Amino acid sequence: MDTQLATTGTEIGILLNRLEAQLAEAFAICSHLAVASATFGSTAGVTPVSPSPSSRSLGGAMAAIAQAQGHVIAAHRSAERIGKFVGFGDGLPKPDQAFFTGADTSHLSIVAAAA
Repeated sequence: MDTQLATTGTEIGILLNRLEAQLAEAFAICSHLAVASATFGSTAGVTPVSPSPSSRSLGGAMAAIAQAQGHVIAAHRSAERIGKFVGFGDGLPKPDQAFFTGADTSHLSIVAAAA
């Protein structure tokens, strides 16, 4: 196999893995911000309506990140298919794309109740 092709394939895999990790971190940061803003509002004695625009914005960001995760996984799967065709790739199974198609907000009520 061409060494340039193998090098490029490896670089693509590394970059896709990095992007997946960074999106997961961004999602976690948004989650922490959402909890912190809700906690701040109640601690500061602000009416529940005040942090709502912030919460809606963070929820939108989390949904966008979840959608981006699905797109990156699709790109990873496409790269794997191309890799198999030309003879490179790790061949390891990728996460199910359906997992990232939308934000599951069921856990937010549990967090809100605990705060």
